[in-house]
Amino acid sequence: MVLHLLRALRAVTGPALLSVALAFPVCAAAASPSTVPPPAQAQPNWQSSLQHVAWRKRDGAPPAAVAIAQDGKGMLWFATGEGLYRFDGMRFDRMDAIDGNPLQGSDIAAVAAYGDALWVGYRLGGVSVFEHGKATHYGEAQGVPQRSALGFARTGDGVVWLATYVGVFRCDGGRWAAVGVADGLPPGRIRSFTVTPGDALVAYMDDGLYLKPAHSRRFARVAGVPAMESGDLRDDGRILLKTEDRRLSVFDPATGAVQPLALAHFDLPRLDVMQEKGGAVWIVSPQGLHLLDPSLTLQKTYSMATGFSGRIVHTFMQDREGSTWFSTENGVDRISEGRINKLEPPGGQPLFLNVLAGDDGDVWVGSSSNMVGYDDTLYRVAADGSHVATPIRRPTASTRARDGGLWFAGRGLLWRARGRQYRHWALPADLREVDVQALAMDARGMLWLSVIGKGVHTFRDGVWGRPAQPELARRTAISLHRDSQDRLWFGYPQNVMAMLAADGALHRFDTANGLNVGNVLVMNSRGHHLWIGGDRGFGYWEGQRFHRLRGRDGPEIYGVSGILENARGDVWLHGAGGIVHLLANDVVAAMGGQWATVPVERFDYLDGYEGVAAQLRPIPTLTETTDGRIWYATAAHTGWIDPHRITYNPLAPTPQITALRAKRQAFLTTGAVHLPPGTDEIEIDFTAAVMTIPERARFRYRLVGLDTDWRETGARRQAFYTNMDPGEYRFEVLACNEDGVWSPQAAYLDIVIAPTFVQTVWFKLLCALVLALAGYGLFRWRVQLVTARVTQRMQERMDERVNERTRIARTLHDNFLQSVQALIMRFDRIKRRIAADDPLQEEIDSALDTADAVLLEGRDQVWALRSADDAQVGLEAVLREAAAACARQYGLDARIETAGANAAAPLAPAVQHEVLAIAMEALHNAGRHAHAATVRIALDYLPRELVLRVTDNGCGIGDAVLAGGAPPGHWGLAGMRERAQLIGATLRIGRREEGGTEVCLAVPLPARYS
Repeated sequence: MVLHLLRALRAVTGPALLSVALAFPVCAAAASPSTVPPPAQAQPNWQSSLQHVAWRKRDGAPPAAVAIAQDGKGMLWFATGEGLYRFDGMRFDRMDAIDGNPLQGSDIAAVAAYGDALWVGYRLGGVSVFEHGKATHYGEAQGVPQRSALGFARTGDGVVWLATYVGVFRCDGGRWAAVGVADGLPPGRIRSFTVTPGDALVAYMDDGLYLKPAHSRRFARVAGVPAMESGDLRDDGRILLKTEDRRLSVFDPATGAVQPLALAHFDLPRLDVMQEKGGAVWIVSPQGLHLLDPSLTLQKTYSMATGFSGRIVHTFMQDREGSTWFSTENGVDRISEGRINKLEPPGGQPLFLNVLAGDDGDVWVGSSSNMVGYDDTLYRVAADGSHVATPIRRPTASTRARDGGLWFAGRGLLWRARGRQYRHWALPADLREVDVQALAMDARGMLWLSVIGKGVHTFRDGVWGRPAQPELARRTAISLHRDSQDRLWFGYPQNVMAMLAADGALHRFDTANGLNVGNVLVMNSRGHHLWIGGDRGFGYWEGQRFHRLRGRDGPEIYGVSGILENARGDVWLHGAGGIVHLLANDVVAAMGGQWATVPVERFDYLDGYEGVAAQLRPIPTLTETTDGRIWYATAAHTGWIDPHRITYNPLAPTPQITALRAKRQAFLTTGAVHLPPGTDEIEIDFTAAVMTIPERARFRYRLVGLDTDWRETGARRQAFYTNMDPGEYRFEVLACNEDGVWSPQAAYLDIVIAPTFVQTVWFKLLCALVLALAGYGLFRWRVQLVTARVTQRMQERMDERVNERTRIARTLHDNFLQSVQALIMRFDRIKRRIAADDPLQEEIDSALDTADAVLLEGRDQVWALRSADDAQVGLEAVLREAAAACARQYGLDARIETAGANAAAPLAPAVQHEVLAIAMEALHNAGRHAHAATVRIALDYLPRELVLRVTDNGCGIGDAVLAGGAPPGHWGLAGMRERAQLIGATLRIGRREEGGTEVCLAVPLPARYS
C-alpha cells in the first residue's frame, strides 16, 4: 500500500535516494483518460498523502478482531469473539447466517477467503465453509478437533491447512487429517502459517520454524531458528520473523538463511511489528502505531490522540485496493493513499496561507496571519522538499512578472524576489496600516496595487502613483489580472468588472454582459481564454460576453478563489469544498455550446483535502509550478496534486443483493424469491465493496417487468417499489467505484409475486361472467319493464277502445235498432190496413224483408262491438256465448271442446280479441254462407301453441274462394288472415274430406299469455 512506488524508485534513483524517500501507493493505478503517467520520479520525504479513517463501536465496527479476510467480491470479514462481521466499506453487519445458512457459533477465532469460499473457524472447535449459497460444517466426526482454530492457509495444490492448539490439520477433498510426526511435525500448538511465492508452507510451532517445500508432504525444522510468534511475507519472497519478545529476523525460504534485523532508527518498546507489501513496516508501541519506510526510517505516527481507534493492534490486513486495515480493542482503522499531498510546515502552525509558483518547480508559501503564535514567514519550498525561510513576513498579495520576478506585499512593505535576491520598498504612509488586496503588473512594467479601502495605486521604479482613470483610482478591486493580450482586468463585488485596454480605453462589465459569478475573486488567462471565479461560481470571457459554466453530477461549484488553465488545456478550480478538475476536451465541448454542464473530477476531504479556500485574502489560492504540479492553499494547509501521478482505482466493484423485504418479512436472496399473494410493496438492499472511497460509489438499478430504463440512485443502496402487480420480475443492479469504473455484469434477483384469488385469471373470467349475467339480467329486466309498460299502454288503449265500442253498441241497440224495429212494426200495421190483393202488399213485404236484414246486420254489428268486452273473461266462456248466439240466430247445433294443461291461463286481451274475432267470422260463415246444420269449435292448449279449430258440415268453400282468397265483394276471409298475422298466428282455411269447411288457427305460446 503505502510504499508501492519504491520498487520503481529503486530502479530509477538507486538505493541511496531510496533510503531517504517515502513512497506512496500506486496500487495498479489506471491513468486518467487525458493523461499518460510519466516515468516514476523520486518523491521527497516531506510529501504526505496518507489518509486515516477510524470506525468505533458506535459506528457498528467490531472490536478486537483476531482475523480479517477479503472475499472474491471485495467484502471484508472480521472474526471476533462477538461474532462474524461483514463490511462493504460503508456499513458493518454482524452475520448470524450466510446466505441463510446459520453459523455454528458466535465466538469466531479465524476467517479466510479462498476463491468463492469463506472459511470460518470457531473458538470451541469446528470449521464451516460457505460457498455458492451452501454450507459445509466440519466437527470431530469429520476429523476437526474440538479446539480453537487459530488460522487457515491454502497451498497451490488446493489443500487447506488449519492451525490449532493441538497441531496441524489438512483438508484435501473434503476430508480432514491430522499432520503429525510422520509428516515431520511435532505435537503441540501451531501459531500460524505463511505460504511463500514458491508455494512452500511455513509453520510457526512452539519449538521452532518448520518448512514444507512445494510438492512435498513432509515438514522439516529450520535449524537455528527459535520459537517464532508469526511471520509476514516481504515483497522479495523473504519472511519477516517475530518472536514473542519482538526480536526480528529475516528468513529466506529458498536458502534457509536467517539474518537478524535491527531497527537502528527506532528505539521505542515494540508491542508488535507488521510487514506489508511495498516494504513498509508498521510498529505498535505504547505511544501508538508507527510507519517506517523500507529503510526503516520513521515516517508517520498514529495514536489515539490523533484519532486512532485504540492502543492495541490485534491484527492487520492489506486489501486488494492497497489500503491497510487494523483491528484494535475499540474498532477498525483504515490507512490509505489520498490523491492530494499535504505540505507539512517546517515551523509553527501557519494560518491564512497563500501560494505562488516560482522557478525550477519551487513554490512560495506564506501566511498572512498577524496573530501571536502563528508562523507568518514566507517560505520558498524547493522541488526537493527543502524549506528556505525568506525575510518576507505576512504576505497578503502576490504576483509574478514576465521577467521572472516575484512581487509580494505585506506588513507595510512591497517586496521583489528574484533568485536569492530580495528588495523592498515601504508603502506610502497612508497605506501602511492596511492590507494590500491584489497585485498585477502591466506590459510596461508598472505594478498595480489594490489596497483595502484606499482604491488602486501604481508603482514603478520606486515611484508611487494613481491611475489616470478616477474610477479605477478610488474603488478597491478584489482581484487584478493581466492577460496575454496585455489588458488589465479589475474584479469587484456584485458582478462588476473593468478592463483597461492596451490603448488606455476603459471598459465596464456587469450582469448585462453575462457576468454572473458574484464577487469576482480571481481571474486567470491562457492564450485567448480569460477565466473568472467568484463566490457564486465560475465562467469565462469569449470576447463579447461572459458565460457561466456549471459542473455536472454533484454539488454546485461556488466560492472559487483559485483558477488556472494548464498547458494541456485542463482547467483547475479551487473553491468551497475542495479542488475541481475539468478535462480539456470537456471544456472545449462546454464552451462550444455542446453541453449545458461540464463533467468534473472532484478532490475533497475524501481525497485528503483539508481546510477551506480563502474567500477574501489572500487570493488567488491556486498556482501551477513549472513541473506541472497544482498547488493549493487553504486557511491552515497547503498541498499539491500532480496531474501526471493521480492514482485511480481500476477494480470494478461486484454488486451484491443482500436483502429483500416484503410484508414485514425478510427473504433469502440466494435464488428466485417467491413472494406471498397480495404483495404490492418490496424493499431491496444492495451493495458493493468499495474500500478506498466508498462514499463515491454509485449504483443504478432496474426492475425488469416494471422499469423501462435504469434508475440512477447515487450512493443510496436501497430500492423501493410500490403498487406492484402479481407476476415475474428480475431486479438488476450495477455498481461503480470512486473513479467511474462500472461493474461489467449486473447482480440480479428473480422475484415472483403470486396472485391472490381476486388477481387470478379465473377470478377475472368469473367477474366477466358475473358482469355478463348481470348485464343479461338487466337487459331482461329492462325488456320486461318495457314490455309491461307497452302492455299497460296497450291495455289502456284497448280499454278505451272497448269502452268506445260498448258505447257505440249501446247507442246502436238503444236508438238505431229500436227505431228500425219500431219502423218495422209500423209498416206491419200499415200492411194490415191494405187489402190483401193490393199490389202494395208485395212492395211492403219486400221492404219488410229488407228491414229485417238491416236489423239482423245491425245486431251482428252490436255483437261484434260487444265481443271486445269478453276479453276480460276467459276465451272459452266467450266462445260458448258466441256459439250459443249463432245457434239461435242460424238454427245451428254449435258445440265447444277444450283440451290441454294451460286451459286456465288467460291470453293477452289484444290476442284474445283477435282470436275471438276469427272464431266469430268462422261461425257466421258457417251459418250464413255454408248453411251448415252443425258447427264444432275445438280449443287445444299445447305446450308451445294454442290451436283453434272451427269445423262445419255445410256446403263447403268453393274452389274459386280457395284459389282467390275471398269471393268478390266480401272481406271476411281477408280480415281473418290479417288478424292472424297481427298476433303472429298461423291461419289455415280448407275443405273437409267428409264435407264442410275447417278453419284452423295456431297461436304461439306462452308469449301470448298475459
